[in-house]
Amino acid sequence: MFDESFLVVKVSVVIPVYNGERYLREALDSVFAQTFRDHEVICVDDGSTDASVAIIKEYGERVTLIQQANAGQGAARNAGVRRGVSVYVAFLDQDDRWYPHKLQQQVSALEADPNAVLAYCNSDRMDDEGRLLQVGATLAERQSASESSLGRLIGEGLVLPSTMLVRRAIFECVGGFDPALRGFEDFDLCARLKLKGRFVFLKEPGVCYRVHGEGFQRTGGLRVIQSRARFLDRMRVLYAGDRIKEALIDAMQAECYSDWGLQELRAGSRANGRCMLVRSLRCNPLKFRTYSRLFRSLLLPGR
Repeated sequence: MFDESFLVVKVSVVIPVYNGERYLREALDSVFAQTFRDHEVICVDDGSTDASVAIIKEYGERVTLIQQANAGQGAARNAGVRRGVSVYVAFLDQDDRWYPHKLQQQVSALEADPNAVLAYCNSDRMDDEGRLLQVGATLAERQSASESSLGRLIGEGLVLPSTMLVRRAIFECVGGFDPALRGFEDFDLCARLKLKGRFVFLKEPGVCYRVHGEGFQRTGGLRVIQSRARFLDRMRVLYAGDRIKEALIDAMQAECYSDWGLQELRAGSRANGRCMLVRSLRCNPLKFRTYSRLFRSLLLPGR
């Protein structure tokens, strides 16, 4: 059983930072504006080359600074949790901000429900300049997200890291974020947490998250697709023996490998592209779009 007797504060707030000088003060100020005060703040600088570290140092002893070579957000968040001394862990991305009641409401929710492992809240959206784009975005998308392939697989809609409050003991039990994933680490974590207990959703927005002109999913290219493939491999192990979820994973892997093949073809790597397209068809022989891509690959020059 997890021993909480050595824990000093209720909440560790972990902020992964990479070249975040533009928005970092706004994020940090939103933490120190919380109505819930029993927390520590840990910033993990993931190899920034801008003024991020100098900005963090402006806050003095109020912020614990960890510096590491660039390893990605998942690794940075894990490093912050390891340094923390709390019962609960909250994550905040460097370009998002919390509303003052966020932690108070989530701590109350978890303490009222011992069987819940994670509380997450509704969120608003803002643009690069901080202009409000949408109120209650998570609630508005929750039903459609839960009906998506990922939502049906995990049994939950999208849970943004900045909206989470998780029990530290459970986070450590499931192994934290997978540092090898870039773009699906939040889904992967939630899938493992979901097997340990239920999630509590709070309808009142507690976070305003920033939507940039070019999202990671659109600009990450092949690296994101490869992370999706790794994520689905992990899900196949996690849900082994569950025929419904295995069938869903087959369909998702077919889509993933088809997209991977298309990326390889566009990069001029015809052999690798064909290999991925064939792999897609092994997962789902009825994927007609993949047959079309495979046929067109015969007409393309390349390696």
